[in-house]
Amino acid sequence: MIGFPGEGVAATFKYGAWMPFWNKSDGMFEAAISLDKLSEVSPFSYEVNPNGTLLDRLKMSSDTAWITWLSAARDLKVKIIPTIAWFDGDGLHALLSSKAKRTAHIKNIVSLAVTQKFDGIDIDYENKKAETKPYFSAFIKELAAALHAKKKTLACTIEPRTPAADRFKVIPQNLEFANDYVVLGKYCDQVRVMAYDQGRIDLNLNAAKSQLEEYYAPVADPVWVEKVLKETLKQIPAGKIMLGIPTYGYEWRITQDSSGTPQYTRRRSVTYKTVSNLLGSLGAVPQRNSAGELWFTYSTTTMVGDTPTSSFRFVDFTDATAVAQKIALAKKYKLRGAVLFKVDGMNDSAVWQQLK
Repeated sequence: MIGFPGEGVAATFKYGAWMPFWNKSDGMFEAAISLDKLSEVSPFSYEVNPNGTLLDRLKMSSDTAWITWLSAARDLKVKIIPTIAWFDGDGLHALLSSKAKRTAHIKNIVSLAVTQKFDGIDIDYENKKAETKPYFSAFIKELAAALHAKKKTLACTIEPRTPAADRFKVIPQNLEFANDYVVLGKYCDQVRVMAYDQGRIDLNLNAAKSQLEEYYAPVADPVWVEKVLKETLKQIPAGKIMLGIPTYGYEWRITQDSSGTPQYTRRRSVTYKTVSNLLGSLGAVPQRNSAGELWFTYSTTTMVGDTPTSSFRFVDFTDATAVAQKIALAKKYKLRGAVLFKVDGMNDSAVWQQLK
């Protein structure tokens, strides 16, 4: 088996959590009181400069609070696998397509893992171009070898993939992907699938669910998540897959077209706590939809110049019950485990009771 010893075959179901830099104090507190339920944590800390050097948004090497927190996590045998995030497709291609720049970038990553005594690194490189595919594959293969030589784990975070017939009215003749699932399945010790932000992506589910309910724009319908898993499992071993599970939601602005069909415009992301406060101010009670998530609607008035304009809003969000449904799916397919996005102190506190 290629990979860091002990990875690739899930003996017991594992739980992980991404911890974002934008609400680090509350996230640290939320995770701290439930660390015993986690096998690994991934502070969403590092970003990539155009020259391939790393930027530490969380100040993990110098912030006293982080140093203390990480020490406590290590005492509980929780693995520290920070995330390096990069979303610039052009920058990614420019760096990874250069052998010299790619090699230097890998050295920076390995040096970080070694000097900070991390258990591994999570690579979350999104918005890649299709033509970047061979270079990203080479990067993953070379990075895996370099990290494994230092006894470090390589986690690879990837976008969800579903059948083309669910995404396109007319399937492109030459449909290409930037991620080579065969390469990822071979060289990554774990593959984290971001099975969320579904929204209106799945055309077939949109049509089917519109017969059941008036509004449909879930964060992650279990039916859709199962499609994602089936596609992923075709080329990546179940024992390496961590199912990414959302803990948040979205607010949509709803308008009607000339035929009366709802049109969706995503306005903002929302957390369980912010939604709870909004519900309290509205005096509303959410309902559970066919995707297993909670939803409600409300109207608001905003000023456009001097003119008050009414707007209709649809909110769909995740609670502990919705999280439990996704965990059940991960266990059904005998995956390595599940990883929560995100732990920021704004989640349904009952989520932690589902990690069992």
